[in-house]
Amino acid sequence: MSDTDIAASFRRRLFDVLERSRRGDALGRTVDIILITLILTNVAATVIETVPTVHAAYGTLLARYDAFCVAIFVLEYAARLWTAPEHPALAQLSPSKARLRHALNPMMILDLAAILPFLIEPLVGADLGVVRIFRIIRFYRLARYSPVLSTIIEVIAAEWRALAGSVVLFVGLILLSGVGMYVAEGDIQPERLGDVPSAMWWAVVTLSTVGYGDVVPLTGPGKVIAGMTMVFGIVFFALPVGIVASSFQTLIRRRDFVVSFAMVARVPLFARLNASAVARLTGLLTARRVAAHDVIISQGDEADAMYFIAAGEVEVATAGGPVRLSEGDFFGEVALISEDARRNATVTAVRNTELLVLGARDFRHLARSNVEIGDAVRLVASQRTSPKP
Repeated sequence: MSDTDIAASFRRRLFDVLERSRRGDALGRTVDIILITLILTNVAATVIETVPTVHAAYGTLLARYDAFCVAIFVLEYAARLWTAPEHPALAQLSPSKARLRHALNPMMILDLAAILPFLIEPLVGADLGVVRIFRIIRFYRLARYSPVLSTIIEVIAAEWRALAGSVVLFVGLILLSGVGMYVAEGDIQPERLGDVPSAMWWAVVTLSTVGYGDVVPLTGPGKVIAGMTMVFGIVFFALPVGIVASSFQTLIRRRDFVVSFAMVARVPLFARLNASAVARLTGLLTARRVAAHDVIISQGDEADAMYFIAAGEVEVATAGGPVRLSEGDFFGEVALISEDARRNATVTAVRNTELLVLGARDFRHLARSNVEIGDAVRLVASQRTSPKP
């Protein structure tokens, strides 16, 4: 193997480790844990360093630890840039263009922003406390390792128009309430509501339902405006929360559906079904999680469902020896073919496993109403029951 081939192989392996393109990669999980630990401890050190007594006693040690963390982050950033040509979405570009495109990725920009505070101070030749405190940006790098955080960011990006509309509505409510209170009580409380900006501050506090109590209405019209402002505040804050929650749920369901659809479509039993039939079949799946070493089905049990492995690994105890199945595989399909079938093997989870379960009754109901699925089942049943030559 030439040096070029060795370098290319190493770059692909490094990409797999950093970008988690291979699920279940032990080395990738270890690297993720190390980086997450460094991010959390570095942010914690940045926060406690602002305590004068801590800074006086451990300032030098904390500075050295920050330098160590930044060195790791720089190496990580450089490695992600170097492996960019291995990204499937950038494979058609030249290496330099792929790296430039990857550098403009939002997460890569965040990675760079997390490093910059350490580099700015030596360049300006001064100890800039304000710059140093921006090290907390590193905390948001956890979005790379947390599917929930990355999903929330994706939801906000997808719903930015609706959220921007909510902001416009909020500003309009501030103006309306502020001007109304200024007109109603500006002359009565000139030191607090004698100008529109002061009245708008009162509107912000009231709309957010904080209500410091430093400014309260004294007149009837002022109390009416205050009451309406409070009600509008409650209604307003439910609006963006509802937008984000609804979009978050829709995105999760869409991802689950895509994964389930792909898994079902790969099953030979359903290979001849069209997309609409597979989609209807996918809608009948339910999720189930099993812990490592748990028995999923036992030999001799009634066969009432088949299982698709979404993540994890299981072991099937067959007469010819144990067989291991992993993500994308399926088992228990005999339940879809026979009304009174019994399990012919015991299946145990090797590690924590996520399954998609298709009940035999649901499947048969769908087969009766869908000719394609019914024909597919009868074809498999015929093939399995026909005598072997």
